[in-house]
Amino acid sequence: MDIDKLTRAVAVSALFHDIGKFWQRAVKGDEGLSLETKKLEGELCPDWGRYRHVLWTSEFFEQFGALFPIDVSESLTGDALDNVKNLASRHHAPKSPLQVIVQQADWLSSGMDRTKAEDLKDEESGTFREKRLISVFSGIGSGSKGKRWVYNLTSLKPDESVFPFQEEKMSDLTGEYKKLWDDFIEEFKLLGVLRDNFNVWIASALSLLEKYAWCIPSSTMDVPDVSLYDHLRTTCAIAAALLRYHFETGTLDKIEDIKDRDRKKFIFINGDVSGIQDFIYMLSVTNVKGASRILRARSFYIYAFTEGIISYILKEIGLLPASCIMNAGGRFIILAPNVESVRNKMEKLSKEISLWFYDEFSAVLSLNISYDVEISGNDLMRENFSKTLIRVQDSVEERKKKKFIDILKEGARGFTFDDLFEGLRRDGHCRYCGTYPAVEEIEDEEGEAIKVCRKCKSFVDIGRWLTEVDVISYAGVNLGLGVPILRGKVYLNFHKLSEVNIAKYGDKIYHLEMLRYFPGFIYPVKFIANYVPRWANEERSIYEEVRELKQDWEEAMGRTKTFGEIAKMGTLDSDGEGKPMLGVLKADVDNLGKIFSVEFSKNMSISKYVTLSRSFDFYFSAFLDELVREKYRNIYVVYSGGDDLLFVGEWKEIFEFAVEMYKKFRKYTTENEDITLSAGIALIGPKYPVNRGAVMADEFLERSKSFKENGKIVKDSLTIFNTTVRWGFLLDELIKWRDMLEGWLISKDSNVKTTFLHRLLTYQRMAKRYYEDGDIEGLRFTYLLRYDVARNLVEIKDGKIVKGREERDKLFELVENNLRDKYRKLWLGLRIPISYVIYKYRGKKIKREA
Repeated sequence: MDIDKLTRAVAVSALFHDIGKFWQRAVKGDEGLSLETKKLEGELCPDWGRYRHVLWTSEFFEQFGALFPIDVSESLTGDALDNVKNLASRHHAPKSPLQVIVQQADWLSSGMDRTKAEDLKDEESGTFREKRLISVFSGIGSGSKGKRWVYNLTSLKPDESVFPFQEEKMSDLTGEYKKLWDDFIEEFKLLGVLRDNFNVWIASALSLLEKYAWCIPSSTMDVPDVSLYDHLRTTCAIAAALLRYHFETGTLDKIEDIKDRDRKKFIFINGDVSGIQDFIYMLSVTNVKGASRILRARSFYIYAFTEGIISYILKEIGLLPASCIMNAGGRFIILAPNVESVRNKMEKLSKEISLWFYDEFSAVLSLNISYDVEISGNDLMRENFSKTLIRVQDSVEERKKKKFIDILKEGARGFTFDDLFEGLRRDGHCRYCGTYPAVEEIEDEEGEAIKVCRKCKSFVDIGRWLTEVDVISYAGVNLGLGVPILRGKVYLNFHKLSEVNIAKYGDKIYHLEMLRYFPGFIYPVKFIANYVPRWANEERSIYEEVRELKQDWEEAMGRTKTFGEIAKMGTLDSDGEGKPMLGVLKADVDNLGKIFSVEFSKNMSISKYVTLSRSFDFYFSAFLDELVREKYRNIYVVYSGGDDLLFVGEWKEIFEFAVEMYKKFRKYTTENEDITLSAGIALIGPKYPVNRGAVMADEFLERSKSFKENGKIVKDSLTIFNTTVRWGFLLDELIKWRDMLEGWLISKDSNVKTTFLHRLLTYQRMAKRYYEDGDIEGLRFTYLLRYDVARNLVEIKDGKIVKGREERDKLFELVENNLRDKYRKLWLGLRIPISYVIYKYRGKKIKREA
């Protein structure tokens, strides 16, 4: 028996075992079923009339079987009914061991056991065409307070059409399902051209299912908050692992052994990249021409080598793309069988990977891999899965404490990096990173020859290729524009869409993906946040005012803007005056571990875990990147994915983006008070090293995450201008004050000047000392401000106030209510709006407006 062939067959059947649910909800009655399929109802459906979606699953294979990369009707064993079509459609009434594997994978994916009694409460009981997918976020912690947050039936795309909304009442969704199904089938038909490369075909099928089934509830019983796509993917992963476990243990013909959930049949291969920030920020200076694109390339490379290593591991242990159930933010989980061959292979691969990281990155980066936690079927059940995740995470954390221990114990490498030091002595330091020997000569963006290290040379190439290609692949050979990973065990290749030739590449490709959707092409799609600001045709009129490089417009058109140019563009609203500044934004989701814990996430099945992880990653890697592309064109995406981000841009634009990012995040996560986000923004000059700015932003982020109210850490905050406030207070009060202060400053009907704002900032500091330190001297801010306003802002004529009434009323209100909690918070946070206006108009000749 060819185990690789059998794995592919079982994986395909498991991946499409519930495709009938999609089709059934798109039709009325028995529409779409042939007479032959209808006759199978008594055989495929337990308790006649239950789980009838399997009839449409069977019909799907019957009508579209020719598009699959394997013969879906070919017998896999001596049993004529053991073919792909029947493994998929008989998962509710299995008879053979292979059919039971798909059934068990289906049940374990759901984290529940469908008993006979539950059959009687079958999901298809009359309203299954009316129920939308409920957002998984609405069930976290205290939830969304009774509000029903659901999704539209629409294809996946990085805009607000995929955000949840509050459903007022249910209605028949058959028409919406039909449109979605018809669009899915039109694209599914294109998969036939990929049949000669199984890995590319099944990855494309996964991508297509994500695009159209992400919004479909996998089950309409109980709380339908797991998508059909995530259920199908995890069922596929579990089925492949079960098959290979029972094959290697010699129990593939024993149904009772397959049903045994006490045996430790699985392991999670858990990978976690350490040192990401140190690696990305490894730039000695950022005003060297072209350094900005290296930041982007380094960030992309983290994703790319992680994906490449995953592809290599899957190939080596005989698993498929769906077996990687999570991959985001430098972390991944592969569901694998707990068998000796896999453990031995992983021991070898783990050392091989560690050795490459040690040599390639001088131990700055490491990929910490654990695979020692054995998992049973019961461990995947809803009541146990969160605890299982904790065990797995604890294992990788232990591995982090012992990074490189294997190769150091064996004496494979020394502690002093003698070769590195000798290279630096001989060749000097790289002009970009200042860390590795300068052994390559390249031209910067102005044509000047500079010496760089081998790594930075490759990052320059990657940064350029990313602007020119549409597709990346991971293969065992260099297919043209290639970068070796793991000493050439894997190559990261870059392709133009028109040049991709699956037939030519054959099985050399482990994995392939498009960087965005392209109409008419069906390759897998991976959303990667990689936007950088480029000079566009409509900006020609301002180029001469801000340019830093010795290039005319024709040469500059389409190139990446320098950080200096981005900063200068922020001064153009006042004829080029003012001080150009950059903002460095870091943000991440609060309490992520708690969100995935058993106490918070009720009924956390493996499918629900995958849905939750994927949903977070989509917001950061897809939606935010598209938001920047469409609205914030002078922001540089260094990285964004998983649950965190680092952006650099013109400082005012960074602030406005941060505010919108938070608002959209709250809506995306159903306004759940237990799902929050914290951020830090550092302001730096355009010549200041961005890596140091990122460190400052990280420190501000940590301050946000430790922010306290009433003695309790609340997080959910922003730190900027060395001041931390809750997002809600910033949005409700401080932005109003910013707009009010700015309005006074630029109005000819106000006496507010920047000198007054500086004095107001002094009063704010006094108030802060009073409130936080109990400094009674600080209390002087109350009468000093009153005196200042009366003397400098208010004009009285004939006993009446003719100028400054609003200023007086608003500022006196601050003083007179200073003991009330709201106004205490205002005084503590007032530095933000004051500083914002001072920074914006620093050095500017203010044009007074009526």
